Amino acid sequence: SWLVSWRSWVVRCNTRSMTNSKDNDGRLISIEELGDSQVAVVEDTPHGTIAVGISEGEPFAVSNSCRHLFASLGKGDLEDGQLRCPSHHALYDVKSGKMTRGPQGGFKVIASPIKATLGARALKVYPVEVREGAIWLS
Repeated sequence: SWLVSWRSWVVRCNTRSMTNSKDNDGRLISIEELGDSQVAVVEDTPHGTIAVGISEGEPFAVSNSCRHLFASLGKGDLEDGQLRCPSHHALYDVKSGKMTRGPQGGFKVIASPIKATLGARALKVYPVEVREGAIWLS
């Protein structure tokens, strides 16, 4: 279907800042590797590909796909302690995974219905901690 094709295209386009956590026994990414955005995509975790970062001094890990059009949230950035989708700027609370603001730009006029439908299902949130200069699964 067109949705599967669209999602495949989005996944192929979102390949920057990816880290592979395979064989690291729960280690996801070093704090240094996060860069200025303070969030990155980490692949090959026990939970699949996830967005990992530091928000307001606290580590977080959430599922990587935006509920709107499947953009890679690990390619986004942080705004007032919330993870911002790089495509249409929807916001997610990194502690609860809930969408706190629907998409913006051309989608702003339908942001509330999107938040109430697609955004009603929170992102998965995974327990993490900072140890030895890196973010680890707890």
